[in-house]
Amino acid sequence: MIEINERISVLQSSEEPVLSADVYVIKGDRFSYIVDVGSNDEALTLVKSIPNKKIVITHFHEDHTDNLKRLEIPDEDIYVGGYTRKYTGKGTEVKEKIVIEDGVKIVIAPLPNSHAKGSLCVTVGDEYLIIGDAFYSSSKGYSVSLLGEEIKTLKSLEFKEVLMSHKQRMHPREIVIGSLEKFFAQREKGIPYIPFG
Repeated sequence: MIEINERISVLQSSEEPVLSADVYVIKGDRFSYIVDVGSNDEALTLVKSIPNKKIVITHFHEDHTDNLKRLEIPDEDIYVGGYTRKYTGKGTEVKEKIVIEDGVKIVIAPLPNSHAKGSLCVTVGDEYLIIGDAFYSSSKGYSVSLLGEEIKTLKSLEFKEVLMSHKQRMHPREIVIGSLEKFFAQREKGIPYIPFG
């Protein structure tokens, strides 16, 4: 585990024996909030070891969700987007921003993006934003409409640093939003996708 600050730590992603996403743990005063559960045994052991937990799943891809199959946690303690709920059959769907005060302010919000339908993001203390894979494009590139919505949503949230999954670590707000705006500026009339790179 790597400590980001006194409230946030992360079990880094891995590719062996299977691809498994970063697992973030946010320590509240009453509960621990786990963002993504990964797919390997190390992530499962970590998640099982944490008492009084609530889980947030950023999106439905298996490297972020697969350990849900091996956990016995009530739906009311799992926050998911609609597509993740459909895909995993677990969790309570988040349709609009949820604000939690638990010694630290935690905001769970839907985040439109090109990588995965029904994604969520989490802000912690107006300082950090955990976005899973929402910065990345799909194999087609960035959807023009979704990228526009993503930029608008990110600008509406309070944060200074962005935490991405898959060893991307921390990036300043201005760099992340600025990079997405540069991609958006490459859009062409009548073409729904912006090629990545």
